Amino acid sequence: MTAKTGKTGKDEVDEVEAVPAEEQAETEEAASGEAAEAAAAPARPAAKRKRRVRVIEVIDDEDLDEVLEALDAEDAAEAEAEAPAEPAAKAAPKPAPEPVAKPAVQTVKPRPAALEPPEKAEEKEPARTDAFSLPLVPTVVLAVLIVVLGGLAIWQGTSAHSLSSKQDEREAIGKVASAYGDVAYNYNAANYQTQTDKAMKLLAGDMLDDYKKNTVPTVASAFQADAQVVLSSKSNQVFVGSVNGKFATAVLMMDMSLKTKSGAINQPATLLRLSLSKIDGDWKITQQYPSGINDQNRNQQQGQIPGVPSGGGSTSPSPKAENSEKPKN
Repeated sequence: MTAKTGKTGKDEVDEVEAVPAEEQAETEEAASGEAAEAAAAPARPAAKRKRRVRVIEVIDDEDLDEVLEALDAEDAAEAEAEAPAEPAAKAAPKPAPEPVAKPAVQTVKPRPAALEPPEKAEEKEPARTDAFSLPLVPTVVLAVLIVVLGGLAIWQGTSAHSLSSKQDEREAIGKVASAYGDVAYNYNAANYQTQTDKAMKLLAGDMLDDYKKNTVPTVASAFQADAQVVLSSKSNQVFVGSVNGKFATAVLMMDMSLKTKSGAINQPATLLRLSLSKIDGDWKITQQYPSGINDQNRNQQQGQIPGVPSGGGSTSPSPKAENSEKPKN
């Protein structure tokens, strides 16, 4: 037996409609795949985008806030430009077989670049130079120069003090020698005792002993024999010689005269060589040597003026008046 099969109109309609349904599924699948690719395409650059970092070498603390605000404003502008692409990607259907790439999520990361400028500024601060942060070599040279100048100033001060001290000593010696010339040979019958006492205060050592032993008795006997005798002396100049510690030399130039009832003897520019010693802080005359001959007194006999000790222990001759002829009866 054979069975006859036949297709009804309904079956034909089903077969005709089945073909478009499959094609429509394939079309929808292709469209969803393209939409997924289109949605994923703009999201990829956002994942690969690199952040730009601005490095500021030197930045002040006052400008730091302004720089951070400018960077935040740029990030906000970029986020607003990317915002319209995100809803289109979300509206597209997600295909089942292929996972849809998620849009990149923007995260705010700490910006080390904003903190680097102060560190760089701090690193550059030691490089600044001022009067108190000089290099090593100039500092050493300056220190050595200061020490040298300080030593020179001390030496000059010491030298000046030494010169001043020596000058003071020479002035003191000159005063003693000048005072000796004014009192030692300036006597008369009324003041010889006072003058000899003043003279002895300026003497010391052998000179003082010789003055007491020889000069004082000679002067006293001369005025006792003739009260009209007048011996005068006046210091003219003093030349200070060497000064060696407590010892010194000087030359005294003075004008001397002797008056008696018989006449007068003048000895101008008489020179005495003196030796002095510093005793108990005061300069004293210890020796003297008479000298001094010039055109005015070279014809006169030396040693005619009384009271001039020789310094060697010998006494001076007694005064001698000039010889005068007695009238004949």
